[in-house]
Amino acid sequence: MAVVKMLALTLAGPKEETEVVARQMVLRGGFQPIPLDLLVSDRKMRARVGTPTDNPYDTLLTKVASVWHAAGETLPEPSPILSDRSFTLEKACCMVEAAVRKLDLWERRKRELVESVEELEAAKVLLDTLHAVSHSLEDLAMMRHMAVFFGRISEENGKRLLETSEDVPFLPIPLRVQGGDMWVLCFAIPGYRDGAAKLLESVNFKVFPLAQMIERLRSAEGNRVDRLIANRRRAVGGLEKAARNFLFDHRQELVALFNQIYTMQRVYDLCKGRGEIGDMYLLSGWIPEDIREEVLSVIAAEAPKTAVFVEETAHSLASGFRVPTLLRNLPFVRSFQEIVAIYSLPSYGEMDPSFLVALSFCAMFGFMFGDVGHGLLLALGGHFLMKRRAVTKAIGAVIKTAGASSVLFGFLYGSVFGMEGILPPLWFSPMEHMDRLLKLSLGAGVGFVTLGMLLNMVARYREGDFGRLLFDGQGLAGLVFYWSAALMAFSAFSGTPLPFPKWIGGTLLLVLLFVIFLRDVLARTLLKRRSTEVEESPVVHVFEVLHGLLSFLSNTASFVRLAAFALNHVGLSLAVFMLADMVHNVPGGPILKVLLLFLGNLLIVGLEGLIVFIQTLRLEYYEFFSKFYRGGGSPFRPVGWTGRDLSRSKAR
Repeated sequence: MAVVKMLALTLAGPKEETEVVARQMVLRGGFQPIPLDLLVSDRKMRARVGTPTDNPYDTLLTKVASVWHAAGETLPEPSPILSDRSFTLEKACCMVEAAVRKLDLWERRKRELVESVEELEAAKVLLDTLHAVSHSLEDLAMMRHMAVFFGRISEENGKRLLETSEDVPFLPIPLRVQGGDMWVLCFAIPGYRDGAAKLLESVNFKVFPLAQMIERLRSAEGNRVDRLIANRRRAVGGLEKAARNFLFDHRQELVALFNQIYTMQRVYDLCKGRGEIGDMYLLSGWIPEDIREEVLSVIAAEAPKTAVFVEETAHSLASGFRVPTLLRNLPFVRSFQEIVAIYSLPSYGEMDPSFLVALSFCAMFGFMFGDVGHGLLLALGGHFLMKRRAVTKAIGAVIKTAGASSVLFGFLYGSVFGMEGILPPLWFSPMEHMDRLLKLSLGAGVGFVTLGMLLNMVARYREGDFGRLLFDGQGLAGLVFYWSAALMAFSAFSGTPLPFPKWIGGTLLLVLLFVIFLRDVLARTLLKRRSTEVEESPVVHVFEVLHGLLSFLSNTASFVRLAAFALNHVGLSLAVFMLADMVHNVPGGPILKVLLLFLGNLLIVGLEGLIVFIQTLRLEYYEFFSKFYRGGGSPFRPVGWTGRDLSRSKAR
């Protein structure tokens, strides 16, 4: 119904023209590439075609993004550069290197200064400790009978280190805890030097070698260390300010460069897996049929030397690669596509049941959970979950729609928070008309099963499988058998006379049963054609027929749950009110009553709403989809303007 027809589009032309067309595809977001291995199956031809897979603009994009990271700013939102054929990969590399050359130098200098500050801070901590006990760094470094380690560790890992050292010849001495870090001086016997080093490495202990600190501080004593640390920190701040000034002075050029590279990065992401023969590109992919003319007009205007091949395909290519599925539905139906996708996406060429699911899901949910008050709470809960991003936008919309359906059926039942009588029922009251509720549930089951069989017949007609359409248990023979049996059962239970003698009905059922068992034989004999599917063995076919006949009964009986859960909702609400009335006369009863009513209604909306949601899905999947729906489709994933690469660059 809503599965969009797809076309295979193949381009073969000069590199510069193909890149321009690819840029337009990225902006429109309607092109999903086909791997070259599937497109070119001939081994000799395949050996002559190159397939570069790396995207050369990934690294360039990261380098340009480092300008904003160095300045402490977030990346700008990218804007597409529509046409600039002079912007080549070589030109991009030169522009990026020129832009980040100073930043690289500043960043290296900044790292050196930061490391120097860390060493000076470590020396300051150690010098203060040794001065308190009248020792020097030289005294510590000249120890012969002990292996000495000094460094910094996180406070959490420091506690682990202290606990671990109790079982080994190793003595850690905490010197200072500052800013979540712990400065530690460690001693170990010479024979345990390597073991101590491995132990410290396992807890991410950053070691500051004593000899290196002595060399750096040979001429620095006392307050001189503090001055060195302050000077280096000012230098680090100056380098950070320089990066911000650089971005401020060249923002316009840098933003333009960022947009250029981001555009080409997306273009190459689309062209991944392309074929190259010299300066010629070979690119193929899927496009929706409704953008065919638009794409061809772009190619004609931008790539006059490029050859274009457009073809329609069946459900899969010769290599077995399936045609992707793209669904387009009305906004109301679009939310229920995810409900269908939970079961399975429609395969290409198959009917999309999303519209029928949207209508039937709302009807069945409201039938089982009809209540004005609880429906409003459910709709508000779905809105809250969607705003908090606890559920996807589609699922949130489904919950809100289910709540609205509950409100509608609540008015039809005259039910508000489980209380009947406040509103006059526009249809009937479930508690007062249980027999009517049961008949409606069974009638809905018969109608739903029938609809599933009719849709299966439509699918068989589209496939040209007339044998299963006419003689299968899910086809015309099965439909007549099902309705004949349903009419006879209705007559037996209600006492309503049949419009024909019972022996005619029994004979018809036997004949239809005989036709269903001989499905494949009749198809070959009368229609002179085989089924489009692999025929089962006779034994498997017999069991399949028996299972199908039993499923008529079980599928129809499953819809009794519509009536059961409608009554269950009323029963749970009455139980909550009864519990609230029981505590009214105890000390603090009025407050406890209000609390019980509040929690009880939340429990009904949350727990019973979830159960009804699951039961509705069960009726959709097992009683309806099992009659006609196969699924197994792969989603259409076009390469669009935004993608994972921007977020990856931000993370870096």
